[in-house]
Amino acid sequence: MRRSLLVAAALLTLAVAPPAVVPRAWAQPYPARPIQFIVPFATGGPTDTAIRVIQPQLAASLGVPVVLVNKPGGGGAVGMDGVAKARPDGYTLAATVRSTLTILPATQPDVTYKISDFAVIGSYAIDSGVILVKAGAPWKTLEEFVDHARKNPGSVTYGSAGLGTNSYFNMELLQQAYGLTLSHVPFSGSGPVKNALLGGHVPIGAAALSAVLSVVRSGDLVVLATSASKRLPVIASAPTMTEKGQPDASLSTWMELYAPAKTPKPIVDRLSAALEKTMRDPDVIAAIDKAGLTVEYRDPAATLTLVERENAVVTRLARKLNLGR
Repeated sequence: MRRSLLVAAALLTLAVAPPAVVPRAWAQPYPARPIQFIVPFATGGPTDTAIRVIQPQLAASLGVPVVLVNKPGGGGAVGMDGVAKARPDGYTLAATVRSTLTILPATQPDVTYKISDFAVIGSYAIDSGVILVKAGAPWKTLEEFVDHARKNPGSVTYGSAGLGTNSYFNMELLQQAYGLTLSHVPFSGSGPVKNALLGGHVPIGAAALSAVLSVVRSGDLVVLATSASKRLPVIASAPTMTEKGQPDASLSTWMELYAPAKTPKPIVDRLSAALEKTMRDPDVIAAIDKAGLTVEYRDPAATLTLVERENAVVTRLARKLNLGR
Protein backbone atom coordinates (compact mmCIF):
# COMPACT_ATOMS: atom_id res chain seq x y z
CA MET A 1 0.00 0.00 0.00
CA ARG A 2 2.80 2.42 0.92
CA ARG A 3 4.59 1.73 -2.38
CA SER A 4 1.36 2.40 -4.30
CA LEU A 5 0.94 5.72 -2.51
CA LEU A 6 4.52 6.75 -3.36
CA VAL A 7 4.06 5.92 -7.03
CA ALA A 8 0.79 7.83 -7.13
CA ALA A 9 2.45 10.84 -5.50
CA ALA A 10 5.30 10.76 -8.01
CA LEU A 11 2.89 10.60 -10.93
CA LEU A 12 0.89 13.51 -9.50
CA THR A 13 4.08 15.56 -9.13
CA LEU A 14 4.99 14.96 -12.79
CA ALA A 15 1.49 15.83 -13.88
CA VAL A 16 1.50 19.23 -12.18
CA ALA A 17 5.16 20.11 -12.76
CA PRO A 18 5.69 23.10 -15.05
CA PRO A 19 6.87 22.24 -18.58
CA ALA A 20 10.57 22.47 -19.28
CA VAL A 21 11.63 25.80 -20.72
CA VAL A 22 12.75 25.33 -24.33
CA PRO A 23 15.28 27.89 -25.54
CA ARG A 24 13.77 30.16 -28.17
CA ALA A 25 16.56 29.22 -30.64
CA TRP A 26 15.40 25.59 -30.47
CA ALA A 27 11.70 26.35 -30.64
CA GLN A 28 11.62 27.04 -34.38
CA PRO A 29 13.39 25.36 -37.29
CA TYR A 30 15.94 27.44 -39.21
CA PRO A 31 15.27 29.71 -40.96
CA ALA A 32 12.28 31.29 -39.31
CA ARG A 33 12.68 34.90 -40.49
CA PRO A 34 14.36 36.92 -43.28
CA ILE A 35 18.10 36.40 -43.79
CA GLN A 36 20.33 39.41 -44.32
CA PHE A 37 23.30 39.15 -46.68
CA ILE A 38 25.92 41.86 -46.35
CA VAL A 39 27.46 42.77 -49.72
CA PRO A 40 30.73 44.55 -48.82
CA PHE A 41 30.78 46.56 -52.06
CA ALA A 42 28.68 49.22 -53.76
CA THR A 43 25.84 48.30 -56.09
CA GLY A 44 26.56 47.50 -59.72
CA GLY A 45 29.82 45.56 -59.43
CA PRO A 46 30.22 41.84 -60.20
CA THR A 47 29.78 40.78 -56.56
CA ASP A 48 26.54 42.73 -56.23
CA THR A 49 25.35 41.55 -59.64
CA ALA A 50 26.00 37.88 -58.87
CA ILE A 51 24.13 37.78 -55.55
CA ARG A 52 21.17 39.69 -57.05
CA VAL A 53 20.97 37.12 -59.85
CA ILE A 54 20.63 34.23 -57.40
CA GLN A 55 18.64 36.11 -54.72
CA PRO A 56 15.11 35.04 -55.81
CA GLN A 57 15.91 31.33 -56.15
CA LEU A 58 18.00 31.30 -52.98
CA ALA A 59 15.08 32.81 -51.08
CA ALA A 60 12.75 30.20 -52.56
CA SER A 61 15.11 27.39 -51.53
CA LEU A 62 15.35 28.72 -47.97
CA GLY A 63 11.66 29.53 -47.67
CA VAL A 64 12.24 33.04 -46.29
CA PRO A 65 13.07 36.44 -47.82
CA VAL A 66 16.72 37.16 -48.61
CA VAL A 67 17.58 40.79 -47.91
CA LEU A 68 20.69 42.34 -49.48
CA VAL A 69 22.49 45.18 -47.71
CA ASN A 70 25.36 46.92 -49.50
CA LYS A 71 28.01 48.01 -47.02
CA PRO A 72 31.04 49.24 -48.99
CA GLY A 73 34.28 50.52 -47.53
CA GLY A 74 37.90 49.53 -47.19
CA GLY A 75 37.84 47.44 -50.35
CA GLY A 76 35.31 45.13 -48.71
CA ALA A 77 36.88 45.09 -45.24
CA VAL A 78 34.13 47.11 -43.53
CA GLY A 79 31.32 44.76 -44.48
CA MET A 80 33.33 41.61 -43.80
CA ASP A 81 34.38 42.88 -40.37
CA GLY A 82 30.72 43.44 -39.55
CA VAL A 83 29.79 39.87 -40.49
CA ALA A 84 32.74 38.44 -38.54
CA LYS A 85 31.41 40.19 -35.42
CA ALA A 86 27.73 39.44 -36.05
CA ARG A 87 25.64 37.07 -33.94
CA PRO A 88 26.29 33.52 -35.26
CA ASP A 89 22.63 32.63 -35.68
CA GLY A 90 22.49 32.33 -39.47
CA TYR A 91 20.65 35.59 -40.04
CA THR A 92 23.60 37.87 -40.87
CA LEU A 93 25.79 36.49 -43.65
CA ALA A 94 28.30 37.74 -46.22
CA ALA A 95 27.93 37.66 -50.00
CA THR A 96 31.46 38.50 -51.02
CA VAL A 97 34.48 37.57 -53.11
CA ARG A 98 37.42 35.46 -52.04
CA SER A 99 39.89 38.34 -52.22
CA THR A 100 38.34 39.90 -49.10
CA LEU A 101 39.72 36.91 -47.17
CA THR A 102 43.04 36.53 -49.02
CA ILE A 103 44.28 39.69 -50.72
CA LEU A 104 42.89 42.22 -48.24
CA PRO A 105 44.40 40.69 -45.07
CA ALA A 106 47.71 40.17 -46.90
CA THR A 107 47.99 43.73 -48.19
CA GLN A 108 46.07 45.95 -45.74
CA PRO A 109 47.62 46.24 -42.24
CA ASP A 110 44.37 47.55 -40.70
CA VAL A 111 42.30 44.47 -41.63
CA THR A 112 41.69 42.72 -38.31
CA TYR A 113 39.70 39.65 -39.38
CA LYS A 114 41.09 36.40 -40.78
CA ILE A 115 39.82 33.29 -42.55
CA SER A 116 39.12 31.49 -39.28
CA ASP A 117 36.63 34.20 -38.29
CA PHE A 118 34.17 32.80 -40.85
CA ALA A 119 32.30 29.59 -41.61
CA VAL A 120 32.23 28.81 -45.33
CA ILE A 121 28.82 28.30 -46.95
CA GLY A 122 30.19 27.76 -50.44
CA SER A 123 31.39 29.21 -53.75
CA TYR A 124 28.90 29.68 -56.54
CA ALA A 125 30.30 31.67 -59.47
CA ILE A 126 33.49 33.04 -60.99
CA ASP A 127 34.36 36.28 -62.71
CA SER A 128 37.45 35.17 -64.61
CA GLY A 129 40.46 37.41 -64.94
CA VAL A 130 41.64 38.19 -68.44
CA ILE A 131 44.90 39.51 -69.88
CA LEU A 132 44.07 41.53 -72.95
CA VAL A 133 45.31 43.91 -75.62
CA LYS A 134 43.71 46.24 -78.12
CA ALA A 135 42.74 44.75 -81.47
CA GLY A 136 45.60 45.30 -83.91
CA ALA A 137 48.28 45.05 -81.22
CA PRO A 138 51.59 43.57 -82.41
CA TRP A 139 51.06 40.50 -80.19
CA LYS A 140 48.45 37.99 -81.27
CA THR A 141 49.31 35.43 -78.57
CA LEU A 142 50.60 35.45 -75.01
CA GLU A 143 53.85 33.86 -76.21
CA GLU A 144 54.45 36.73 -78.63
CA PHE A 145 53.91 39.26 -75.86
CA VAL A 146 56.22 37.38 -73.47
CA ASP A 147 58.94 37.28 -76.14
CA HIS A 148 58.65 41.05 -76.67
CA ALA A 149 58.62 41.84 -72.95
CA ARG A 150 61.71 39.72 -72.33
CA LYS A 151 63.60 41.62 -75.01
CA ASN A 152 62.45 44.99 -73.60
CA PRO A 153 62.59 44.70 -69.79
CA GLY A 154 60.93 47.57 -67.93
CA SER A 155 59.77 49.36 -71.09
CA VAL A 156 56.30 47.78 -71.34
CA THR A 157 53.53 49.21 -69.17
CA TYR A 158 50.43 47.35 -68.05
CA GLY A 159 47.16 48.50 -66.57
CA SER A 160 45.34 46.94 -63.62
CA ALA A 161 42.29 47.73 -61.51
CA GLY A 162 44.60 48.99 -58.77
CA LEU A 163 47.34 47.98 -56.39
CA GLY A 164 46.44 44.79 -54.52
CA THR A 165 43.50 43.81 -56.76
CA ASN A 166 43.10 40.47 -58.51
CA SER A 167 44.12 42.01 -61.83
CA TYR A 168 47.28 43.46 -60.29
CA PHE A 169 48.23 40.10 -58.78
CA ASN A 170 47.49 38.37 -62.10
CA MET A 171 50.01 40.57 -63.88
CA GLU A 172 52.57 40.14 -61.10
CA LEU A 173 52.12 36.36 -61.23
CA LEU A 174 52.54 36.53 -65.00
CA GLN A 175 55.83 38.35 -64.55
CA GLN A 176 57.06 35.78 -62.06
CA ALA A 177 55.99 32.86 -64.24
CA TYR A 178 57.87 34.11 -67.30
CA GLY A 179 60.65 36.18 -65.74
CA LEU A 180 59.34 39.52 -67.02
CA THR A 181 59.81 43.09 -65.81
CA LEU A 182 56.80 45.29 -66.57
CA SER A 183 55.84 48.77 -65.35
CA HIS A 184 52.55 49.04 -63.48
CA VAL A 185 49.95 51.71 -64.23
CA PRO A 186 47.15 51.46 -61.63
CA PHE A 187 43.57 52.48 -62.40
CA SER A 188 40.45 52.64 -60.23
CA GLY A 189 38.77 49.52 -61.60
CA SER A 190 38.39 47.21 -64.59
CA GLY A 191 36.27 49.77 -66.45
CA PRO A 192 39.07 52.37 -66.54
CA VAL A 193 41.53 49.65 -67.62
CA LYS A 194 39.24 48.88 -70.55
CA ASN A 195 39.13 52.56 -71.51
CA ALA A 196 42.91 52.91 -71.21
CA LEU A 197 43.44 49.94 -73.53
CA LEU A 198 40.94 51.24 -76.07
CA GLY A 199 42.57 54.66 -75.94
CA GLY A 200 46.06 53.26 -76.42
CA HIS A 201 47.30 54.57 -73.06
CA VAL A 202 48.64 51.14 -72.04
CA PRO A 203 49.51 48.31 -74.43
CA ILE A 204 48.34 45.45 -72.23
CA GLY A 205 46.15 45.09 -69.17
CA ALA A 206 44.32 42.76 -66.84
CA ALA A 207 40.67 43.04 -65.87
CA ALA A 208 37.59 41.14 -64.76
CA LEU A 209 35.87 39.53 -67.74
CA SER A 210 32.40 40.81 -66.82
CA ALA A 211 33.66 44.41 -67.11
CA VAL A 212 35.14 44.00 -70.60
CA LEU A 213 32.99 41.28 -72.17
CA SER A 214 31.08 43.65 -74.47
CA VAL A 215 34.24 45.03 -76.11
CA VAL A 216 35.79 41.57 -76.30
CA ARG A 217 32.68 40.33 -78.10
CA SER A 218 32.80 43.32 -80.42
CA GLY A 219 36.42 42.54 -81.28
CA ASP A 220 37.82 45.83 -79.98
CA LEU A 221 39.88 44.03 -77.32
CA VAL A 222 41.57 40.64 -77.65
CA VAL A 223 42.06 38.22 -74.75
CA LEU A 224 45.52 36.60 -74.67
CA ALA A 225 44.76 34.36 -71.67
CA THR A 226 42.20 33.81 -68.91
CA SER A 227 42.45 32.71 -65.30
CA ALA A 228 39.63 30.17 -65.76
CA SER A 229 40.32 26.49 -65.14
CA LYS A 230 38.92 25.66 -68.60
CA ARG A 231 37.98 27.58 -71.71
CA LEU A 232 34.94 29.80 -71.35
CA PRO A 233 32.09 29.37 -73.87
CA VAL A 234 31.63 33.15 -74.16
CA ILE A 235 35.25 33.55 -75.34
CA ALA A 236 36.03 30.04 -76.52
CA SER A 237 39.05 31.10 -78.57
CA ALA A 238 40.89 32.49 -75.53
CA PRO A 239 43.33 30.02 -73.92
CA THR A 240 43.71 29.60 -70.16
CA MET A 241 46.87 30.02 -68.12
CA THR A 242 46.48 26.36 -67.21
CA GLU A 243 46.80 25.49 -70.89
CA LYS A 244 49.97 27.56 -70.95
CA GLY A 245 51.40 25.34 -68.22
CA GLN A 246 50.95 28.01 -65.54
CA PRO A 247 47.92 26.98 -63.43
CA ASP A 248 49.14 28.92 -60.38
CA ALA A 249 49.93 32.10 -62.31
CA SER A 250 46.46 33.62 -62.18
CA LEU A 251 43.57 34.40 -59.87
CA SER A 252 39.86 34.45 -60.58
CA THR A 253 37.25 36.43 -58.68
CA TRP A 254 35.24 33.80 -56.82
CA MET A 255 31.77 34.73 -55.56
CA GLU A 256 31.27 33.14 -52.14
CA LEU A 257 28.95 33.10 -49.12
CA TYR A 258 30.13 33.11 -45.49
CA ALA A 259 28.67 33.06 -41.99
CA PRO A 260 30.28 34.09 -38.68
CA ALA A 261 32.69 31.41 -37.42
CA LYS A 262 30.58 30.04 -34.57
CA THR A 263 27.43 29.50 -36.61
CA PRO A 264 26.08 25.99 -35.79
CA LYS A 265 26.93 23.39 -38.42
CA PRO A 266 23.28 22.40 -39.09
CA ILE A 267 22.60 26.01 -40.09
CA VAL A 268 25.66 26.17 -42.34
CA ASP A 269 24.63 22.85 -43.90
CA ARG A 270 21.12 24.18 -44.55
CA LEU A 271 22.52 27.27 -46.25
CA SER A 272 25.00 25.27 -48.31
CA ALA A 273 22.27 22.89 -49.49
CA ALA A 274 20.11 25.85 -50.54
CA LEU A 275 23.03 27.39 -52.43
CA GLU A 276 23.78 24.13 -54.24
CA LYS A 277 20.13 23.73 -55.23
CA THR A 278 20.04 27.32 -56.48
CA MET A 279 23.12 26.88 -58.65
CA ARG A 280 21.55 23.87 -60.40
CA ASP A 281 18.59 25.95 -61.58
CA PRO A 282 18.75 26.41 -65.40
CA ASP A 283 17.38 29.95 -65.20
CA VAL A 284 20.04 30.95 -62.65
CA ILE A 285 22.79 29.43 -64.79
CA ALA A 286 21.56 31.31 -67.86
CA ALA A 287 21.39 34.61 -65.96
CA ILE A 288 24.88 34.15 -64.51
CA ASP A 289 26.26 33.41 -67.99
CA LYS A 290 24.54 36.49 -69.41
CA ALA A 291 26.27 38.63 -66.76
CA GLY A 292 29.66 37.43 -68.01
CA LEU A 293 30.18 35.16 -65.01
CA THR A 294 30.51 31.38 -64.82
CA VAL A 295 28.62 29.05 -62.48
CA GLU A 296 31.03 26.93 -60.46
CA TYR A 297 29.59 25.64 -57.18
CA ARG A 298 31.95 24.38 -54.47
CA ASP A 299 30.84 23.00 -51.10
CA PRO A 300 32.28 24.40 -47.83
CA ALA A 301 35.20 21.95 -47.59
CA ALA A 302 36.26 22.40 -51.22
CA THR A 303 35.90 26.17 -50.97
CA LEU A 304 38.02 26.35 -47.83
CA THR A 305 40.77 24.32 -49.50
CA LEU A 306 40.87 26.76 -52.41
CA VAL A 307 40.75 29.79 -50.10
CA GLU A 308 43.71 28.55 -48.08
CA ARG A 309 45.65 27.77 -51.26
CA GLU A 310 45.04 31.24 -52.68
CA ASN A 311 45.88 32.80 -49.34
CA ALA A 312 49.29 31.10 -49.37
CA VAL A 313 50.01 32.31 -52.93
CA VAL A 314 48.88 35.88 -52.26
CA THR A 315 50.64 36.19 -48.90
CA ARG A 316 53.91 34.95 -50.37
CA LEU A 317 53.71 37.36 -53.30
CA ALA A 318 52.62 40.30 -51.11
CA ARG A 319 55.68 39.82 -48.92
CA LYS A 320 57.94 39.65 -51.95
CA LEU A 321 56.44 42.90 -53.27
CA ASN A 322 56.62 44.54 -49.81
CA LEU A 323 52.86 45.06 -49.69
CA GLY A 324 50.92 45.26 -46.45
CA ARG A 325 52.40 43.58 -43.43
